[in-house]
Amino acid sequence: MNNLEFHWNRLETLSTHAYHAIMVARQTVFVEEQQICCVDADHHDTHCWHLTALHDGNLAAYLRVVDPGEKYPEPAIGRVLTTQAYRRLGLGKHIMQIAIAHIATQYPAQAIRISAQSYLQPFYENLGFATVGDAYLEEGILHIEMLRPSNT
Repeated sequence: MNNLEFHWNRLETLSTHAYHAIMVARQTVFVEEQQICCVDADHHDTHCWHLTALHDGNLAAYLRVVDPGEKYPEPAIGRVLTTQAYRRLGLGKHIMQIAIAHIATQYPAQAIRISAQSYLQPFYENLGFATVGDAYLEEGILHIEMLRPSNT
């Protein structure tokens, strides 16, 4: 895909326009499409690296990397999404690969933890994650905890 730009920001360096676009996308995907009833914005947002993928200025994909010790002992990837217009193009895999590389640089020799929707288990396994523990319900959706060992 041409004209795709990836940007890393801490919350304090995001423009109000960029943060608004992220929150609209998160509400659209998680609240409207997946009908998750919890408040999406949380205190973890202030302790994250936010990765946006922009195509011609439009938010195409997003995820956040929660600092180690904030949610789990390890850095954690969460709120992974691709907006509807950009699905089925491999962008989810691409943005995850960028996040994994970023974590290897920012937090060397640390594993990565995720709480994944169960149906995405094969997707995350292909990225090197392995299931740890049993499946559990979170906001009515079956999830599994997964861990990716460090590269060192």
